[in-house]
Amino acid sequence: MTETAIRPEPRTTAFSLIRATALDHAARREHDEPPPPNREMYNDLTSVLQNWHAADTLREDSLLLAEWLAVELCGYLYGQLNQDRDRLDQWLREFGDQVCHSQMHAHPAGPTAVEIMSVVADELATRPDGPAGQRLIRIGVPYLHYVRQDHAVEDAREIALTFALWAGQQLAELMRHEVARINGYLDSRIR
Repeated sequence: MTETAIRPEPRTTAFSLIRATALDHAARREHDEPPPPNREMYNDLTSVLQNWHAADTLREDSLLLAEWLAVELCGYLYGQLNQDRDRLDQWLREFGDQVCHSQMHAHPAGPTAVEIMSVVADELATRPDGPAGQRLIRIGVPYLHYVRQDHAVEDAREIALTFALWAGQQLAELMRHEVARINGYLDSRIR
């Protein structure tokens, strides 16, 4: 068995999550409500995270997963907003306010995800070809602060699912909820 089969790559996991959520949104296009929870995706993600935990790479790999998801999400948003930095900033402020007001429980993933998105959006708009290492350091601070030692798998899963749900919805909208376009786009990104 290859190492990839034993320990999936964060990039592969990110695109798998985005595909699942985008296709769920595309399938629910006629309905004016979010798709029901995808238990298979949840279980697959939990398995991947537990695998990383067993390999003692959870913090690093889950941080890379969050980065991939955030970069994709911000890219979809930036594209939808015609690469207008002011509109992206406005969207992030408004969305961030909504998230902060709606997630009032003790340990919400949303505000941390918005903080990470802000870092990624800043770099997409100002330094699209800049060093990814600097971005990783900047998103690592809020991410690693959010992930509690005794709840690392659970917290990493919440961040990943938060990003995946948002990214999948944005990609589905960007691709006009057309399954072929979603799959074609993701297939080209995976190569």
